This record gives sequence, C-alpha cells and structure tokens, in this order.
Amino acid sequence: VEKEPVPLRTYSMTERMNADPVAEIPFTGNKGIMLGDVYDGKATLEDFVAQLTDEEMCYMVRGEGMCSPKVTPGIAAAFGGVTDELKAYGIPCAGCSDGPSGIRMDCGTKAFAMPNGTCLACTFDLALCEELYQWEGKELRKNRIDTLLGPGMNLHRNPLNGRNFEYFSEDPLLTGKMAAAQLKGMAAYGVTGTIKHFAANNQEHHRRNFNSIISERAVREMYLRGFEIAVKEGDAYSIMSTYGAINGLWTAGNYDLITTILRGEWNYDGLVMTDWWAFMNDEGGEATVQNTAAMVKAQNDLYMVTADSKTNANDDNLAERLASGMLERRHLQRCAKNILKVLMKSPVMERSLGRMSQEEKEAFEQMDASDKVDFDIIFHEFEDGKMALDTTVANTDKGNSLLYGIKCDQKGVYTIRMKVKVEASELAQVNTSIFINEHLINMITMNGTGDEWQIKECDIMLFGPNNYLKFFFAESGTRLDGITLEYKEELQPFF
Repeated sequence: VEKEPVPLRTYSMTERMNADPVAEIPFTGNKGIMLGDVYDGKATLEDFVAQLTDEEMCYMVRGEGMCSPKVTPGIAAAFGGVTDELKAYGIPCAGCSDGPSGIRMDCGTKAFAMPNGTCLACTFDLALCEELYQWEGKELRKNRIDTLLGPGMNLHRNPLNGRNFEYFSEDPLLTGKMAAAQLKGMAAYGVTGTIKHFAANNQEHHRRNFNSIISERAVREMYLRGFEIAVKEGDAYSIMSTYGAINGLWTAGNYDLITTILRGEWNYDGLVMTDWWAFMNDEGGEATVQNTAAMVKAQNDLYMVTADSKTNANDDNLAERLASGMLERRHLQRCAKNILKVLMKSPVMERSLGRMSQEEKEAFEQMDASDKVDFDIIFHEFEDGKMALDTTVANTDKGNSLLYGIKCDQKGVYTIRMKVKVEASELAQVNTSIFINEHLINMITMNGTGDEWQIKECDIMLFGPNNYLKFFFAESGTRLDGITLEYKEELQPFF
C-alpha cells in the first residue's frame, strides 16, 4: 500500500488577512451627499462612505429580523438603512425572504410554493427553470422583496443531510447551471436570489458546530464549482455563507473562501451575508455569534440577524476590536460599500426615491383582495407587561383573518384573553384559529352563546422581538369585544 502525505497549508490566513491592501477612505463627516446622489451619478460611492462614522457602519453590517417591521411583513430580514441615522443618508431598507422554494411570509400572506431544487434539477431543462423563476421574480417584485434566500446549491454528499431537498444534485455542473437559470429568471424583474450555503454544507444536524475536513482540490473541483458557475454565468450578487466550518475555520470568517477565491479569483462584486445566527471565529479560536469583527475582516459583509442593529442586541465585538486596533475602519468601509452597491441594484432603491415602476404599480393594483399585502401593519408594544388590541373594525365573517403586529421586549409565555360571543345555534361549532408567525398555536371552539359574552383565553410563547398574531375565523358568527395580551412567565427549557 502506497501512502503520500496530506497537503497542509503553509501560510497563516490571519497574516494574509491583515496584509490585505484595502485602503482607508479618509473620514469627512456629513457633507450632505445622499445615496441617491451616488445612484444618479452625482457623487462617488467613496465620497458617500467617507461621511459615515464607525458606529454607523457597525449598524449597517448588522441585519435585522425575523419579521422586521421595517420591510414587507413576515419576511426573514431587513438590511441597509436599519437605523434612523442610516435612513437620514437616503439608505433604503431592503428585504430578504425565505426561500428557496418560493416566498415565505410569516404574517400569513399567500405566495406560490415552487418545486424544490432536486425536483427542478431532475428536468435538466434550463430554459423551463429560467421561465419559472421569471414568475418568481414577478411575485418578489409585487411583494416588494429584494432577494429570495435561494437557490440552495450545495451538493448531495450525504443522504441524511436535512437540506438535500433544497439542493439540486450531487453534480456541481448541473447545480451551477440550474442556479444560474434561476438567477437569470429573477433578474428579468430586477430582483435576485441569494445563493447558499457557501460552502460545503453537508449536514443539518448540529449545523452550527460541524467542521468539514476537505482537501483544497475537492473544495475547488466539487464544492465550489457550482457557486463559481452561478457567479460567472448567473451574475449572482448576493451570497450566504454557511453555519459550519471548513478545516477548522467557520465560513462566515473565512478570508480565503470569501475574499481570496470568491472576490479575488472570481471577480465577485456583491455582498456576502451570514446564515441566521451563525458562528464566527478567528483562526484557531472559538466560534461564537459575537465575533462579528472576524466576519468583517474576512469581507463577509452582513451579519444575519439581530433584534436591533443600533443597540447591538447580539453583543458583538465590533466596538471592542475597533478600540484595540484588531479591526480597522477600512474593513468596515469595504463591507459598507459592498452592501450599498447591492442596495443600488435592488428595486428598493428606486422606490425610496419615489420612482416605483409602472409595472410594479400595476402588479400591485391587479392583485386580488385576498392577495393584497398590507405594507403598513401597525406594531403594538407592551406596557408593564400588558397590551390591549382594538377589535372594533374586525371582520369576523367566514374565511376572514385579523392580523396584529406585536413587538416584544421579553421572550416568554403570554396569555391571550378574548371577550367573545357567538351568534349561532347552541349546537353550532364555531372555530377561531390562533397563529403566531403563521404557526398554528391554538384553536378555540365555541357553541352559540346568544347574547352572552364569554372570556376565552390561551397561552402563547413569544421568542423574538417582532411577531405577527393572527386570528382566522372558519365560520361566521363570532363577535369580539377586545383582545388583551399579558406576560405570564419565563420560557422554561425544553429539555
């Protein structure tokens, strides 16, 4: 049996990253340059970025979600102009939606479910796939969503990978071609997909902790080939890194993956975002959700997601590393430029300038009433752990829904109390279904009550800061006289 030594890396990736020649743009302070001026060719992107403080750029590299009220209700994240300071520069807030098999909106808005990636790849029909995703692009545009979080394009390397249904094939060529076709289809309507997960996402179980040990040859010839095709042939300009690590370095902070290969060798000129609540690490260090500085230095531009960008809800290390010199202003500027370039490619830029296309206006006006998206859902806030919801305009006839936006500062168990009566016979069974973020959490069944009002209550769990509470009325006859929410107790561990 003949053996040969395993090839090992002979350089320090940290030293390579620190030696990156990106230059700092001298700080000028606010000169009154708006992002719209850059978009219209009246100013350079460099002059615009020169105005931004370190703090403002730290805000920008933090995406917000899930269900952020700053973008289309119920989608996965918002990025760009996520604070008042950034919006004051004319930076719009773009929206991302899961993906990859159609639009997911956790407020209950309906959208088409697309065939999954494996099913589409079985057709080997690039033209048909592109045409299908033109329809997806139209639906994204109608719902004011700037990027679909897909296509998923990792390889089928393990039959037990829980994401296999999202991915196309075990073949990198077919994977790349199919992804490029989807991107071209969506581009016909001015939107795009965020190709994911970059790279080597081979398992879903313990997805944030796994470490894939792979040779450089296998990475380049197999795991990266599909992504390269999507970038070069599909003009991808939004990419999501993975949860896990390749050879001990978590991909969200992997400089060689994101800068040396993706941007340097493939000439990629878009943004890279993390997967949701991803880990990041320095070379040889522990992986955590707080090491956003490692992400920025690697040129993974955007951390997904945090509850609040300005207050640093994830307690990341950006300020600490800036103060110590381990992170420099030039690194933040580079990420800010990448994010801003993608915003200016997205439909949200023209909308923010009051230039919504006639096509988009008509698409929205032609929607059926049941498909209309309420882009201005009011978010209610708790006061001393209590909240009262107005029901005076509720339409409780059969098939209707009642939707509220709920902001929650404390995750926990909350009690919903409804003052309700049912105008139906004593033998009737009238159901009201209760959803949180489009997940059914309870169903209240009542018989006819005549003129008698009753108090019905149930407990719900709120995990995140932004939530959609929906009541669906399966039969007519329900009458409401107020709904209240009240904090009950902390969430208990599941195990």
